[in-house]
Amino acid sequence: MDGVRAAMAVMLVLQGASAQAGVPPPLAGTYSNVCMHPESGDLLGTELTFAGPADPGRVQLQRYEGAAVAPEQLRMTARGTAWYLHGGDGAAMMLLQRQGAALRVTYLDGQLSSGGGTSETLVVTAPGRADRQRPICR
Repeated sequence: MDGVRAAMAVMLVLQGASAQAGVPPPLAGTYSNVCMHPESGDLLGTELTFAGPADPGRVQLQRYEGAAVAPEQLRMTARGTAWYLHGGDGAAMMLLQRQGAALRVTYLDGQLSSGGGTSETLVVTAPGRADRQRPICR
């Protein structure tokens, strides 16, 4: 039991040290702002699914423009306290920064957010499923 506590303490110290050193902690799970249009039922928004410890540098980008478009596999790199997502050509497409439990996404490739700007917030959610209820777009 003392070995387990010691290992947990070391992990917490290392995680704190990485945060103090300006290295972002790893991302895992799914972050989304996908919503359903109140009149048409179309799905709109962005969803990012992180492979986590199994493959920490891989992210699946799923965009919804009325319906799901073909998903893209992106590569993730960390710089300071932020992450950059790179497309197949190696160019940075998005800048990600933690905002509490959410992610602040800044588009670097000319894409516009749902509000018409270059940034938006994605919240933790369950991975996309066709039968999952989505919030209504505002």
